[in-house]
Amino acid sequence: MDKAAALLKQCQSDANVCRTLSAATAACTEKCGKCWAVLPLSPSSMTEVHSVVKDGSGQLGVVLVAEQGPVSQMEVLRAMEYGGVYVAAESMEGPGAMEVLAEAACFDAGPSLVLLAEANAIQADYRWTAFKHDPRRESQGLEPFCTQSDRVREEIQGFLSRQNLLTLIARKCLPKECAAGDAGGDLCQGLADASKTVTILYTSDTGHGEECAKAVARQCRAGGYASSAVRCGTLDSFDVSALATEPLIVFCVATAGKGEFPGNGRNFWNKLNDRSDLDLKELKYCIFGLGDSHYWGKGTEDSRVNFAKPARELDDLLEKMGAQRFLPTGFGDDQDVDQYHTGFGDWKSQLYSRLGVDKAEGGGGGDDGPVKTDEQIKCETKQLRGSMKESLDDITTGQIPFQDTKLIKSHGSYQQDDRDLREERQKMGVEPAFSFMIRVRLPGGFCTAEQWIAMDDICQNFANGTLKITTRQTWQVHGVLKRDVKNTMRAMNKACMDTLAACGDVCRNVLCTSRPDVCSKELHQEILDYTYAIHDHCLPRSGAYHEIFLMQGDDMAEKTQIMGSIPVEEEPLYGLTYLPRKFKVAVAIPPSNDVDLFAHCAGFIAIIEHGKLQGFNVAVGGGLGFTHSNQKTHPRLADVIGFCRPSDAKYVCECILTVARDFGDRTGRKHARIKYTVE
Repeated sequence: MDKAAALLKQCQSDANVCRTLSAATAACTEKCGKCWAVLPLSPSSMTEVHSVVKDGSGQLGVVLVAEQGPVSQMEVLRAMEYGGVYVAAESMEGPGAMEVLAEAACFDAGPSLVLLAEANAIQADYRWTAFKHDPRRESQGLEPFCTQSDRVREEIQGFLSRQNLLTLIARKCLPKECAAGDAGGDLCQGLADASKTVTILYTSDTGHGEECAKAVARQCRAGGYASSAVRCGTLDSFDVSALATEPLIVFCVATAGKGEFPGNGRNFWNKLNDRSDLDLKELKYCIFGLGDSHYWGKGTEDSRVNFAKPARELDDLLEKMGAQRFLPTGFGDDQDVDQYHTGFGDWKSQLYSRLGVDKAEGGGGGDDGPVKTDEQIKCETKQLRGSMKESLDDITTGQIPFQDTKLIKSHGSYQQDDRDLREERQKMGVEPAFSFMIRVRLPGGFCTAEQWIAMDDICQNFANGTLKITTRQTWQVHGVLKRDVKNTMRAMNKACMDTLAACGDVCRNVLCTSRPDVCSKELHQEILDYTYAIHDHCLPRSGAYHEIFLMQGDDMAEKTQIMGSIPVEEEPLYGLTYLPRKFKVAVAIPPSNDVDLFAHCAGFIAIIEHGKLQGFNVAVGGGLGFTHSNQKTHPRLADVIGFCRPSDAKYVCECILTVARDFGDRTGRKHARIKYTVE
């Protein structure tokens, strides 16, 4: 410690060196120039340093001395998260020690933190990385973090790669200011005094409110806001008591039940009603409300009163609490031609103009831009390709863009996040803990012992260790990180399995009676073969799956891009739009109905006489799903409509599927299953 103090005196002859952090902090108010605290590196000293550096003045300097190994650099590195802090790590005896101390001494934009390690403490540590983080380098167009080491410590490299999660530099900056009279004058009038952040909160059961909120967040980031300056989450994840400290909040509020708040916003609403003590005079807000003006009948009093009721009630309450309305409240009505998108389009145009981000390309950098309907996404993303190949390779985030979350379903996967960590991560200002569920395509539930072992290895190596058997005779694994999605798909492919059409608006995994005692082994195999024939006939033919998940290197492109060489590719069965909703098929062998055949879009009942398969009775229009309080939806059992020969079953299934494709309701996904088309 004496050696470190001596080095400081060499760099700055009049340096004020203290032995405690409290003394250095007190001296900052009495003396010009840096006031230094020289401390031993320890967990307790790091805790104290973080608490002071986070809000410290530009006069404060801290030197941490590591006298014995092993030396952890991570806690020092995390000081970079606060923004405006000079951070460095060097060997005490190295030539760089004097250099970093001199730079730290003249850094006046914020605190300085320097880690100096004794030679004996890092002599055997081949991973030690000398580095410095100087925010002043940004003004020169350079990266603030730099190192002269040939090898960068693995955890340091990982820290730098997760910029979006740990927020290396909290550069909370507005888009470029506009001069008076410029076209961007709305920004100066609207948000100039609303600080440098925007918080977007949503509540929604169907996901529509979430889509709108995330569209606003993407546009803000594309328009120049730092990622750390744009926060997006549910109402319930936000601390009501923090409302008074927020400069601007954008609310996207959907309607549930009879004019109620959706599930992920009720706690917020109840707590807000209990906080009459809150003074929100400094808060600016705007609200977009979603609802259905005919939900309780066209022109009825219930429909009028309950339309977007939560949004209107929140608006009234915030106004009473003194908050300033940043923009008139907007409304999206499911009865409009383009549903809520019509009202959202008008409202967001005004919002983007006030925020100064209206000139930005939607989403930016390959993102998905403004919210689009599922039908638009399917038509515009090159037969289920979208930007998935690029977004899966993007290591800066654990998620994929919104449009790709829709498309990846048709490739057998869903993007998920850890619900237990949502609130905690929201408060930390980091993105949710995203991962992916991957479901295997396994017609009839048939697999070999080798495939079972392969799946067990896959869930251990790439997932969370659990292999789940679904109600539709297949497997799915959970907890796959984005960086492992392609490797998981390739491992399944090596075991002669894939995930194509396991989810999405296509014909899903076809079921078949699994009980071995319903017929002879030979007959069961024959019916299973027809199950495979039905399933394979209704598979999507796009080469997107192979291009995105299986293709490796330029040499493999021609071998695995099954249809990519065709100039204009279009699905022969599904076309550009695919199906309005999922399409479920089952094959039953009487007397067993273990597949719940009458709950499927299409069902085939095996007709067996004298030990031989004669054909199938065909059932159409089943489905047990419905939405509570939505009178348009209801469960329905399938109707038997006729008989077909075994070899014709796949063509009959195609005909039923094309009816769903051509006549299904594409205006509302809750009313899009073929059971409603049949009626």
